[in-house]
Amino acid sequence: MNSTRKSLHQDIQKQQTEQPVNHNASPETQSNQATDPKPWRSTHISRHHSRLKTVHGTVNIIGWGVLLPVGVIIARYFRKLSDDWYSLHILSQLSGFLLGTLGWGLGLSIKNAAKEQSLSTHGILGTLIFAFAMLQPGDEQGCRKYWVIYHHVVGYALIVLIIANIFQGINKQSAAKRWEWLYGSLLGVLGITALVLEVFRFTSI
Repeated sequence: MNSTRKSLHQDIQKQQTEQPVNHNASPETQSNQATDPKPWRSTHISRHHSRLKTVHGTVNIIGWGVLLPVGVIIARYFRKLSDDWYSLHILSQLSGFLLGTLGWGLGLSIKNAAKEQSLSTHGILGTLIFAFAMLQPGDEQGCRKYWVIYHHVVGYALIVLIIANIFQGINKQSAAKRWEWLYGSLLGVLGITALVLEVFRFTSI
């Protein structure tokens, strides 16, 4: 009788301590299931991390990847079409910078949460973009010519870096093809718009 009770007690303890392992999962997932006494916590953290990355990407695409190029288009093609071009240019650039700064901050948060010690190419480019966007020298009257040159060179260089870095970040996503198609479509619309306006500008000279 005592032997039967002891055997039953051991079986109950074994069932309580063992965690089921999904053999179809990746080795990393199986390891987490075997060692983590609360697998639901890991799942919750993983989902939160995934949402942060989605928000990070979306905010950066809208801010750096759309609003800043729109501001460049306004400055280049709308000077003679609207007296409000400068206000629209500033509004677009400022909105893009604020959203881009938010996206950059989220990127740092994601990196810290993942406990990554080294900066990736995506992170380095993101920091450079933020730094150069911040470095806008004053428009002193005596240096007007050099300020305009700096503003144009840095502005166009930033657009190239931004586009490259957005695609760099997209390649890190699980649904990379869908994000590439989405941002590629937005770039296509911006490119066609700029081309039409460039032709109009050239023919009206």
